Amino acid sequence: MKLIYFFTALLLTICGTTRADQLNISVPSAVREAVDGYRAECTDEGSDLELDGDEISKLWTDEGEEAYVIHAAFTCGDLGHLWCGAMGHCPTDLVINNKFYSTNRILHKHPNRISMASDGTVTYWMPDGFKLIIDR
Repeated sequence: MKLIYFFTALLLTICGTTRADQLNISVPSAVREAVDGYRAECTDEGSDLELDGDEISKLWTDEGEEAYVIHAAFTCGDLGHLWCGAMGHCPTDLVINNKFYSTNRILHKHPNRISMASDGTVTYWMPDGFKLIIDR
Protein backbone atom coordinates (compact mmCIF):
# COMPACT_ATOMS: atom_id res chain seq x y z
CA MET A 1 0.00 0.00 0.00
CA LYS A 2 2.89 2.38 0.76
CA LEU A 3 4.16 1.79 -2.78
CA ILE A 4 0.83 3.01 -4.20
CA TYR A 5 1.05 6.20 -2.11
CA PHE A 6 4.64 6.72 -3.29
CA PHE A 7 3.72 6.40 -6.98
CA THR A 8 0.67 8.62 -6.52
CA ALA A 9 2.81 11.30 -4.85
CA LEU A 10 5.46 10.96 -7.57
CA LEU A 11 2.86 11.29 -10.33
CA LEU A 12 1.36 14.39 -8.70
CA THR A 13 4.83 15.89 -8.35
CA ILE A 14 5.66 15.28 -12.01
CA CYS A 15 2.27 16.19 -13.52
CA GLY A 16 0.71 18.54 -11.03
CA THR A 17 -1.79 21.11 -12.23
CA THR A 18 -1.09 24.15 -14.32
CA ARG A 19 -2.67 27.52 -13.62
CA ALA A 20 -4.22 28.99 -16.75
CA ASP A 21 -2.35 32.27 -16.35
CA GLN A 22 0.95 30.35 -16.37
CA LEU A 23 0.15 28.30 -19.44
CA ASN A 24 2.38 29.35 -22.29
CA ILE A 25 1.03 27.83 -25.49
CA SER A 26 -0.12 29.40 -28.71
CA VAL A 27 -3.86 29.07 -29.34
CA PRO A 28 -6.26 31.10 -31.49
CA SER A 29 -7.86 34.14 -29.86
CA ALA A 30 -11.30 32.44 -29.86
CA VAL A 31 -9.89 29.69 -27.60
CA ARG A 32 -8.28 32.26 -25.27
CA GLU A 33 -11.52 34.24 -25.10
CA ALA A 34 -13.53 31.13 -24.19
CA VAL A 35 -11.04 30.20 -21.44
CA ASP A 36 -11.04 33.81 -20.22
CA GLY A 37 -14.82 33.56 -19.80
CA TYR A 38 -14.40 30.56 -17.51
CA ARG A 39 -11.54 32.32 -15.72
CA ALA A 40 -13.78 35.35 -15.06
CA GLU A 41 -16.57 33.14 -13.66
CA CYS A 42 -14.08 31.38 -11.40
CA THR A 43 -12.64 34.71 -10.23
CA ASP A 44 -16.19 35.90 -9.46
CA GLU A 45 -16.51 32.83 -7.21
CA GLY A 46 -13.33 33.90 -5.38
CA SER A 47 -10.89 31.39 -6.82
CA ASP A 48 -8.34 30.83 -9.59
CA LEU A 49 -8.87 28.79 -12.73
CA GLU A 50 -6.56 25.79 -13.16
CA LEU A 51 -5.98 23.62 -16.21
CA ASP A 52 -5.34 19.96 -15.55
CA GLY A 53 -4.18 19.36 -19.12
CA ASP A 54 -7.14 17.66 -20.76
CA GLU A 55 -9.55 20.56 -21.18
CA ILE A 56 -8.34 21.73 -24.61
CA SER A 57 -7.34 19.46 -27.44
CA LYS A 58 -6.33 20.19 -31.00
CA LEU A 59 -7.72 18.25 -33.95
CA TRP A 60 -7.78 18.67 -37.71
CA THR A 61 -11.12 18.63 -39.46
CA ASP A 62 -11.74 16.16 -42.26
CA GLU A 63 -11.14 19.13 -44.57
CA GLY A 64 -7.69 19.81 -43.07
CA GLU A 65 -8.67 22.85 -40.99
CA GLU A 66 -7.29 23.48 -37.50
CA ALA A 67 -9.86 22.80 -34.78
CA TYR A 68 -9.85 22.95 -30.99
CA VAL A 69 -12.16 21.17 -28.58
CA ILE A 70 -12.83 23.04 -25.32
CA HIS A 71 -14.12 20.63 -22.68
CA ALA A 72 -14.98 22.80 -19.65
CA ALA A 73 -13.49 20.42 -17.09
CA PHE A 74 -11.44 23.30 -15.66
CA THR A 75 -10.74 23.28 -11.95
CA CYS A 76 -11.85 26.36 -10.03
CA GLY A 77 -9.70 26.13 -6.90
CA ASP A 78 -11.36 24.35 -4.00
CA LEU A 79 -14.72 24.53 -5.81
CA GLY A 80 -13.54 21.78 -8.15
CA HIS A 81 -14.96 21.29 -11.63
CA LEU A 82 -17.51 24.06 -11.31
CA TRP A 83 -19.07 23.62 -14.78
CA CYS A 84 -19.38 19.84 -14.75
CA GLY A 85 -22.05 17.60 -13.30
CA ALA A 86 -21.48 14.91 -10.71
CA MET A 87 -20.94 12.33 -13.47
CA GLY A 88 -18.14 14.34 -15.11
CA HIS A 89 -20.25 15.61 -18.00
CA CYS A 90 -19.03 19.10 -18.96
CA PRO A 91 -19.97 21.76 -21.52
CA THR A 92 -18.03 21.16 -24.73
CA ASP A 93 -17.45 23.67 -27.52
CA LEU A 94 -15.41 23.85 -30.71
CA VAL A 95 -13.19 26.45 -32.34
CA ILE A 96 -12.58 25.97 -36.06
CA ASN A 97 -10.40 28.47 -37.91
CA ASN A 98 -10.59 30.80 -34.91
CA LYS A 99 -14.41 30.78 -34.96
CA PHE A 100 -16.30 29.66 -31.84
CA TYR A 101 -19.05 27.02 -32.19
CA SER A 102 -21.20 26.19 -29.20
CA THR A 103 -22.31 22.57 -29.24
CA ASN A 104 -25.00 23.30 -26.64
CA ARG A 105 -24.15 19.89 -25.20
CA ILE A 106 -22.76 18.59 -21.95
CA LEU A 107 -20.51 15.67 -22.83
CA HIS A 108 -18.41 13.16 -20.92
CA LYS A 109 -15.61 12.96 -23.51
CA HIS A 110 -14.03 15.04 -26.24
CA PRO A 111 -15.17 14.58 -29.83
CA ASN A 112 -12.48 12.76 -31.80
CA ARG A 113 -13.46 13.77 -35.35
CA ILE A 114 -14.85 16.99 -36.83
CA SER A 115 -16.09 17.88 -40.31
CA MET A 116 -17.36 21.21 -41.65
CA ALA A 117 -19.66 21.40 -44.68
CA SER A 118 -19.55 24.29 -47.15
CA ASP A 119 -22.87 25.61 -45.76
CA GLY A 120 -21.27 26.02 -42.30
CA THR A 121 -22.81 22.92 -40.74
CA VAL A 122 -20.37 21.29 -38.32
CA THR A 123 -20.54 17.56 -37.70
CA TYR A 124 -18.54 15.91 -34.93
CA TRP A 125 -18.19 12.34 -33.73
CA MET A 126 -17.70 10.97 -30.26
CA PRO A 127 -15.23 8.14 -29.54
CA ASP A 128 -18.14 5.66 -29.50
CA GLY A 129 -19.05 6.69 -33.09
CA PHE A 130 -22.08 8.79 -32.09
CA LYS A 131 -22.56 11.62 -34.64
CA LEU A 132 -23.71 15.12 -33.59
CA ILE A 133 -24.43 18.19 -35.74
CA ILE A 134 -24.26 21.97 -35.22
CA ASP A 135 -26.47 23.71 -37.78
CA ARG A 136 -25.38 27.16 -38.90
